[in-house]
Amino acid sequence: MIRTISIFCWVLILVAGCTRQKSNVNYTLTDDQLAHLMFDLQFSEVALAEVRGGKQDSLKDIFWLRYVEIYKHPKTDLEEEIRKLETDPKKLKEIMERVQVLSDSLR
Repeated sequence: MIRTISIFCWVLILVAGCTRQKSNVNYTLTDDQLAHLMFDLQFSEVALAEVRGGKQDSLKDIFWLRYVEIYKHPKTDLEEEIRKLETDPKKLKEIMERVQVLSDSLR
């Protein structure tokens, strides 16, 4: 009897632990803005890879100033949005699919 109860408890714990909980992450930016931000970040990383020396840091700062101007949020808020997105795989996949569409539209 005790063995049956303990097996039932383990199964209940495993099922409860394996169920996927809905993400309660609230984003400041819209999905469209997140997609454009991620596209902009990828584009700037490619551009920065071509630059050598101290100019790379200066250009990175200029890119961030431009992002702040475009998205109307401080750098720290934009970085937080990116961190939230990186911890939410389902949302990240959705946004990266939009980024792919943006990228394909440039060809």
